[in-house]
Formats: sequence, structure tokens, C-alpha cells
Amino acid sequence: MTRFLALVFLLSLIPMGNTFAFGEVYTFSTDKSLYHDGDQLNVSGNVSYDPGIPFVTIQIFTPNKSNFADFNMISVNPDGDFSAIFHVGGPTWTADGVYPIKITYAGSLEESIEYKKFSETTPSLNPETEISTTPNSEPESIIVSESMSNFVTLKLKVPNFPSLEKSPQYYIDRYNNEQGYKTWFDSQFPSDSIDDVVGYKLTHVDNFPSLEKSPQYYIDRYNNEQGYKTWFDSQFPSDSIYNILGYGDPVPMPDWIRNNAEWWAIGEITDSDFVSGIEFMLENNIIMISNIPSSGNVSTEEIPIWVRNNAHWWSQDLISEAEFVNSLKFLIQEEVIIIN
Repeated sequence: MTRFLALVFLLSLIPMGNTFAFGEVYTFSTDKSLYHDGDQLNVSGNVSYDPGIPFVTIQIFTPNKSNFADFNMISVNPDGDFSAIFHVGGPTWTADGVYPIKITYAGSLEESIEYKKFSETTPSLNPETEISTTPNSEPESIIVSESMSNFVTLKLKVPNFPSLEKSPQYYIDRYNNEQGYKTWFDSQFPSDSIDDVVGYKLTHVDNFPSLEKSPQYYIDRYNNEQGYKTWFDSQFPSDSIYNILGYGDPVPMPDWIRNNAEWWAIGEITDSDFVSGIEFMLENNIIMISNIPSSGNVSTEEIPIWVRNNAHWWSQDLISEAEFVNSLKFLIQEEVIIIN
């Protein structure tokens, strides 16, 4: 923290009109040095403009650069200026601390911001209570609805486990019949039972969800059968299909993914840039794809034209997000593209 504050102090001594060159990125800045959940983060800067490089890449890393907190590719103006807006908070902002920001445009430049989930000047509310708005009254504690509480799950703590494609019974049978599998599971979840990790939430509907059917079976029916969706929503008005199956809700798709899909479809960004976006979505459970191949060999197979068409159509709201994700699923599971 002391090092970060010292850095902020030194940066504040640099006149705003000055620039410093590092590769092809001259300078960039953020509108603040400290951010909290719900804040808007404004990033702006200037590069040595090259018509052959239309986009600047902005990467926001979690502390220790263990993952991305956010990521975007922004068009550069002919005068070299660029700017972008990010929304702070959510599942990818994993902990309080210093978040490095890296700007890449041929060369690169890196600075940092500080993130604290709650502001020290604004009292945070316990999720079980709220403050009474009655004038001249003491704060009252009331119980909020279950739908407002955070959903806690053991699923996907180990990447891709349990798989959406396999039923809970598949894992339970392996645990009961394979000593090596049991030993592995117990080492990963020493305080939890196999049923707690791979099983489904107990509901008022008899044998629903069934342990014999995979989560993907139910998710596909919910997304593709209007009658099934209507029935489910009537039975579980306060729960999502993912929560009933024991999974957290997928993180909303960031706007920059839609931009990337369009740019990739028309050839403005490379396959590698597009794959980086897919990796970001997988790592942060924005999309959930099971049975990802572990091959380390990069495929040279050409991406089918219909996949690029799907990316373009989704970016224009001509097909659903589910159809676009199915395209990505095909690319990954058929090893047309390789996810590291």
C-alpha cells in the first residue's frame, strides 16, 4: 500500500501536458487512483498513431497478475488519442488491492490503480439488514429476501468440475467404485461429500432435477423449449435454472466481447486476439463449456466461415447469445482453436 501511494504521489508531480514515451504508447491516465464497487473507471491516453494498428488493447489485471479483471480493445483516433470506460466490481474483481493496467499498442505502458470493495466513508450494509428511512429513527434490522443473498456453490472450484455434460450419478458411481477417484476427490474437497459437490438442490418437485440427467440437459431444455421455460419459471420464480442445478449464474457478457466478435468477423482483429477474449470468458465463468481438450498443439485448421457469420450476426442481435456460445463450444471441443 505504501509503495502504491508513493507511486500515486510521484505521478501527481508530473504535469498533465507532459508525455513520456515507452514503445509506441506515449501516455495514459485514469480519472482516479482509488475505486470501489459500482464506480466508473475512465482510461484515456495517447499513442503514436499507425493506420495499420487500428486498436489499442487495455488489460486490467487482478493483484499479482493472476487473472484479468477486465479487458477491451479500443479504436484509436487519427490524432493518437483513445479513451475507454470500465465498470468496477463484480466476480472478476476478486480482492482488495492494487490492480495493474497495461496499455498495448505495438509497445506497452503499465500503471496501477487501487481497488477496495467498499468505501471507507460510506457505511456498508450487512446483506441481512438495511437502514430504515424513517426520519429521526434508529437503524432497524430487517430480513431481506433470499433472492438478494449471494449464491454460494462448490461447483467449478476445480476447473471444469463437475462437468455440465455429465450427470451427478456418473460422479457418484465413480466415487463409490474407484478408489483412486475417491482419493483424488477427498484430497480436493476434504470437508465436503461427493453429493454436496456434484449433486442438485433438493426441490419441491419430485425427482427434479434427476441425478441421472446432466446439467446441460436441463439448461438446453430451458433455453430451447418455451413450454419448459414457462413451467420452470412458474415452479421456481425466485431461482435460476443454474442455481437449481447448483451452479452460480453466468457472469453477464461484457460489451467488449460483442465488439470483438464483430471486429473478428470482418477481419479487423486476429484469431489470437479473439481467442484471448474467449479465454477471459472461460476463466471468469462468463461462458461455461465442458470437456475442453487439454492438447498443447495449436491447430492450423481454418475456422469455418459459418462461425464468423455467427459472430457477426450475434454482434448485430440477429441470433441469440446461446447460439453464439454454441459456435465457440464447437471451435473448442473440435480443437479448431486451442484454449491454454
